[in-house]
Amino acid sequence: MNDLFNLIGSVFGYVLWFAFTMVPRFAIAILIFTLVLRIIQFPLQIKSQKSMAGSMRLQKKQQEIQEKYGKDREKVNEELSKLYEKENINPMGGCMTSLVPMFLLMGVYWTVRYPLTNTLHIAKATVEKMLEYGRGLPVVGSGLEGIYGQVNFMSVYSQLRDNSDFIAQTGLTSSDISKLDMFASGFKMFGLNLLDMPSAHGLWSVFILFPVLCFLSSFCTSLISMRMNGSSFKGQQGCMNSMFLLMPLMSAWIAYSVPAAIALYWIYTNLIGLVTTIVIHKFYNANALTAQDEARRIALLEEEELGVKQVVRSYNVNPVGKNKKKKKK
Repeated sequence: MNDLFNLIGSVFGYVLWFAFTMVPRFAIAILIFTLVLRIIQFPLQIKSQKSMAGSMRLQKKQQEIQEKYGKDREKVNEELSKLYEKENINPMGGCMTSLVPMFLLMGVYWTVRYPLTNTLHIAKATVEKMLEYGRGLPVVGSGLEGIYGQVNFMSVYSQLRDNSDFIAQTGLTSSDISKLDMFASGFKMFGLNLLDMPSAHGLWSVFILFPVLCFLSSFCTSLISMRMNGSSFKGQQGCMNSMFLLMPLMSAWIAYSVPAAIALYWIYTNLIGLVTTIVIHKFYNANALTAQDEARRIALLEEEELGVKQVVRSYNVNPVGKNKKKKKK
């Protein structure tokens, strides 16, 4: 699984690096990167909304089936399957698409977690030599151990940039150095280093804003989406309330434990996702789909009625046997 996410992270790295070359500020590059991913997800989001709205539209018919067949679960499932097939609705259509954002988030995580190999695409052997050399530095060298070694290296790169011994031992090319110089200068956002982890600064630092904004953006997105779909937070049962809060809390905990750049991506994703959800819901809510179905039904009836009238008119103009010649006696 790690290899898969690392591959996705490497592919995403090309997109992120392209965005970074356009605007050499990581915060803006992440925004462009997020917009690209949301455009890719947009058809899936429409499909998910259609499935959700379609299921809501059929709630009354589903209840009638359940009341009619009672405890006969096999018959209920059979009738529900027929209903879904007739209405061309996949009740599980929104489930897989809801997993896509999490799947993409893991790809982004691998992009930011390994910036040297997955974003800058420096040769893995060269990166290993860079980290090995950096670990020999006093004080900061210990930070290059573990899973965030590449992230932390970007913080100490300035100390090694002009070290000819470092360049010679690692085999960095002029192209590699150019990319590193550009990348190292673009991680500041309002004076904050986006490669830092909020957990490294504690609860009372300004970095706590990243997990807090992750929680708020995730919670508000879920709440507004629920209300647009005709549900309410108060109307949910206890276990549903817990599940409703679980994802925002989980996003805050993750944002506290990973580089701020990943938290920023999540915040962007939530906010852009909320806008697209509002737009899509306007055209694909249960009432809109019902109106579309009714309009199609009326149009079909009008076509059938028009066809019948044309047949009748044709018959009246040229009735059967009218033009036949009378036989001579």
